[in-house]
Amino acid sequence: MILLILLLIPFVTSLLLLLVNNAAAVKKIALVSAVINLLLTLYLIFSGSSTGVATQGFVFTGSQFSLGYDGISLVMILLTNLLFPFIILAGFNREQKQPKILYALILFAQSALIGVFLAQNAFLFYIFWELSLIPVYFILLLWGGEHRRTITLKFFIYTLAGSLFLLFGIIFLYQLTPGLHTTDFSVFNQLVIPESTQIWLFWILFIAFAIKMPVFPFHTWQPSTYTMASTQGVMILAGVMTKMGIYGALRFLFPIIPMGVVFWQNTVIILALIGVIYASVIAFRQANLKKLIAFSSMAHISLMVAAMFVLNYYSIQGVLFQVVSHGVTIVALFYLVHLVEERTGTLELASMGGIKLTAPKLAVLMLVVVLGSIALPFTAGFVGEFLMITGLFQQSVWFAVIGGFTMILGAVYMLYAYQRIMLGELRPDLVKKPDLRLLDYFFLLPLILILLGLGVYPQPIFDLVEIAVVGMQNLLIPLADVASAVAN
Repeated sequence: MILLILLLIPFVTSLLLLLVNNAAAVKKIALVSAVINLLLTLYLIFSGSSTGVATQGFVFTGSQFSLGYDGISLVMILLTNLLFPFIILAGFNREQKQPKILYALILFAQSALIGVFLAQNAFLFYIFWELSLIPVYFILLLWGGEHRRTITLKFFIYTLAGSLFLLFGIIFLYQLTPGLHTTDFSVFNQLVIPESTQIWLFWILFIAFAIKMPVFPFHTWQPSTYTMASTQGVMILAGVMTKMGIYGALRFLFPIIPMGVVFWQNTVIILALIGVIYASVIAFRQANLKKLIAFSSMAHISLMVAAMFVLNYYSIQGVLFQVVSHGVTIVALFYLVHLVEERTGTLELASMGGIKLTAPKLAVLMLVVVLGSIALPFTAGFVGEFLMITGLFQQSVWFAVIGGFTMILGAVYMLYAYQRIMLGELRPDLVKKPDLRLLDYFFLLPLILILLGLGVYPQPIFDLVEIAVVGMQNLLIPLADVASAVAN
């Protein structure tokens, strides 16, 4: 029943917010709802870990409505319900148009995302997949920045194309199920699909998830969308919705069409590593701070995709750990971008400089987050990327070397951007700009503590991730054997 409660709390609250006319009350109610969901998620994790329920999974079943979880789902649910209180908090003490509609859409998106990660059959997964896009579309369209109509249309076309690919794949798999047709993942996982079919079916499903992540060359919607989106909108996109693609790949590709995964394994890894270098180089050349962070996010996600397809223990463990690390880091980064824009009135790096002279506390906290984003040792980013690069090394030394450029190039463009923002001469119009407010500390300090805490002591996430990794061992071992046989 707790799974249904997790799903319904943000959904019911989103409807109630439409009846509230006070902007401050709307935000407080939304925050309380998100915090309650986070507490319930922590209860679910600790109770599941102690009783073994999380390993076997728990299912709430109604008429074609089946919710459940395993280790992978728990990681995604934890990330979602951890970040949404911060996403809501980012709008506090700030003027926003139509707040009750905005926060109703944010909570509706949270509910739909939870549904994606809890759905136990592909049809329900698809319903929640589509539902999660509706509120985000309107958040982009109504609260976005310049050229939002054109950019949101492009985002809509891309996501619609991905959804059609996913729907076709689900219908095809549905037709293959024996007897009374079903879309249950448990039945899909038992299908014996000819290798020739898996080879083309792989791309039908992979493209749907590659667009969402996004992966080169299906990424072109991302930079402009991230740049145009409001702070809360881009946090939802970069912090959580990109992980829908990773989750979908783990849920559909690996257990259902393993031969297709093996056949296209190196192709996907190479595309992802091209994305790492491409996004890193483009990030370095960016003059717009928000677009720089967008390409930085793409580089890190690309490394996660490459590691995911290596199919070994370290790579899968690293990907699932990095899901949490990247989500926390990218939300903190986009909040810092918002703070910088509030003080300077611009996102252009050429128009910034010297902010540390009037906002030294902001400079210190931003430096910590930047160091976490470039995977400095003793930060959570280092733990995840070290594991992923270790997994790539077991597949190929060259894969590991190219993947390692994420850290090197990331350090170059992030520290260069920090230098241009915080150091140098102060613009005359910034002399009287304030430093951090109390709200900013409430937002940034918990996220920084998570990044540093997991960097020094990552075991809590390892314990949670271990449930997922151990659960995939029966899948990973035969896949590795098949890959070795194909290579020979």
